[in-house]
Amino acid sequence: MSWFDLILLLMNLLVVAGIVIYFHPPVWIHVLPGGKMPERKTKGAIGYDVSLRALVSPRKMESEPRQMLRLTMFDFLTDPSQLSADVRTELEQQGKFKFIEVEDRGHKEWVFMLKPGGRITGGIGFVTAMIIQLMYWVSPRSGLASRLGITLQNAPGTVDSDYRGEACVVIVNNGNDWVTIYRDMRIAQVLFQWAVLPRFISVADYTDLRQTTRGTGGLGSTKGFQDNHKDEKTS
Repeated sequence: MSWFDLILLLMNLLVVAGIVIYFHPPVWIHVLPGGKMPERKTKGAIGYDVSLRALVSPRKMESEPRQMLRLTMFDFLTDPSQLSADVRTELEQQGKFKFIEVEDRGHKEWVFMLKPGGRITGGIGFVTAMIIQLMYWVSPRSGLASRLGITLQNAPGTVDSDYRGEACVVIVNNGNDWVTIYRDMRIAQVLFQWAVLPRFISVADYTDLRQTTRGTGGLGSTKGFQDNHKDEKTS
């Protein structure tokens, strides 16, 4: 084999490796105790369903050696009567605890009933490390929104390649009924994708930007809806 053939072979191998990495990039993942591996439910699905590990604090972090995690408030396994008064009070402002059977599991367990308009934060049970420019979005599940009125207030939540904590979802009940929130509930889906890191070129003046027909048109300027309020101009 000549040097030319060898170089051509190496180039082809690099191209193949690049294609494999682009379409099937490695994602290192650590599943936390009580968490579950993200899972595609059909062969054609691009979204990975993720499950609820615990209700967590939106403000406080765990102590060492779990300082990378938000403080667990309710893991669905602990009797709520064993929770601190502060934790119980904070959660009960958004709903109530209940001991019931869930999804024909054959036994009763603790759940959290989220009241209409209530909002709680939940951890989705894993920590990742990814190649630079690879990221994932945490998005709502359409079935929860259409059937129960449950959505995610922080969606789409962007998780960067260098983030080493547990991604969390802010669960909101936009419906009129109380909704059962329980352990291992498929609460969201994550979508992995590549991000563009642009090279910014500073221009001295607004007029140096290439002008367009659209100009400053935005915020519904293309219409498509009944507008009962005309734009007001400030003097």
